[in-house]
Amino acid sequence: MTPRHALLALPLVLLVACGPAKKDETANAAKPTDKAPVAVAVTPYAGGPLTVGKDGVGPIGGATAFDLPTLKALFPKAKVEQAFLHFGEGPPQPIINVEQDNTPVLEIGKTDEGAIAYVAATGGDVRGPKGEQLLAKWADLGFTVDQCRAGKGREVNQVICVRPEATTVSYVFGVPGWTQGGVPPEAVLKAKGQLNALVWRPAEGAAVGAA
Repeated sequence: MTPRHALLALPLVLLVACGPAKKDETANAAKPTDKAPVAVAVTPYAGGPLTVGKDGVGPIGGATAFDLPTLKALFPKAKVEQAFLHFGEGPPQPIINVEQDNTPVLEIGKTDEGAIAYVAATGGDVRGPKGEQLLAKWADLGFTVDQCRAGKGREVNQVICVRPEATTVSYVFGVPGWTQGGVPPEAVLKAKGQLNALVWRPAEGAAVGAA
């Protein structure tokens, strides 16, 4: 190849070499960029009825972290404090307590993985999925005995009932004077059973109420 021919061929070589690179750049530009996380607005609890539903308790839901600053932000008018639960022979378990208007309202437990294990609503103006209130009578809430099981551990001698349409919510009934174990007869539940607490668990941790 003469020097003149070499000079003429050089632009073609450069053009061929640049072609694929430009194509790759165009392909990269056409790829969709990763979407930014979508923030879901949560309204903090200020007061009034606090609903325990199948998806959570007030501003607490399945994505809420077991984290003191997070829960303080969700309950800005409450006293939110970390504590430890001593029960049985195991090590103390970390919990977070929520107290509002000088009334203990919530106890929040933690899983081994650091997420919320349960939220127990034990005081204040708490409402269940159907508007049920604490201290309501078992006879007035429409349960049947086969929707209930005997409590264990901290809930021994109490009765745990669950509605089939809201299996993440447990109704904890006290039955004064009942110490025989198992679920009391229907007549005893109707005469003495009263709602002491509502307990919500994320769906993966929920248990069916019937034994």
